[in-house]
Amino acid sequence: MRETLKKFSYAVVLLIFASFILLTGYEFVRLIQTMGTAEQADHFLRLVQVGFGLIALLFPSLLEKHTRILLPQRISFIYAVFLFMALLLGSLGGFYDTVAEWDTVQHALSSALFAVLGFSVVANLQEGGIERLNLTPVLSSLFSFCLATTIGVLWEFYEFFADSVLGQNTQRTATVEGVPLIGQAALMDTMGDLIVNCSAAAIVAILGYFALKSSGNWMEAYLITFETEPKNNEMDKLKRKRGKK
Repeated sequence: MRETLKKFSYAVVLLIFASFILLTGYEFVRLIQTMGTAEQADHFLRLVQVGFGLIALLFPSLLEKHTRILLPQRISFIYAVFLFMALLLGSLGGFYDTVAEWDTVQHALSSALFAVLGFSVVANLQEGGIERLNLTPVLSSLFSFCLATTIGVLWEFYEFFADSVLGQNTQRTATVEGVPLIGQAALMDTMGDLIVNCSAAAIVAILGYFALKSSGNWMEAYLITFETEPKNNEMDKLKRKRGKK
């Protein structure tokens, strides 16, 4: 059963990767075809978005290749699905405007991923032999929650900047037709996002707390690994250099 799920997740990630490549090629061709027209700016923006998504999709493999940070297969799968839902369906497919609560799901997923990152940081620092860092399950969960919620707040800062400087409507302070909202109605999207971020982070933090209190074995499959020791081939190179000296 586990092997079947693993193959299924690989197939889904491959399909998502192919979708990004095909859409990148399509938007590049459309950009050339609409040169000098009013549609050129739209296709250029879409090309930038899908190009960014393609780079972001390759980020875990690049990270593993050039650093000692390893993402578990389950987290890589959730990350790829998140990019597909946020960029291809949400931004480019218009789901943010046409599907109710689509933005809410994205904020919940991202906050959960960052909460897992918090547990990963604590786990790897403690395994790295830092004597003074001996956090209890409560403090580990609190760090995870605070990291995820802080990143959520920083994202709202970005949305405020995009709306104020770039003329976007990411915080939904106006209707689709461009009519400005007034009072509490203008705050609903931002406050709703922050509440969802905190709720998702709290759920992961609570689950992580009980996992650490019991044994935490099931949680290891979701933790990001920060290798502290050089790989074997790197160790061999260091030994050769020392031998020559």
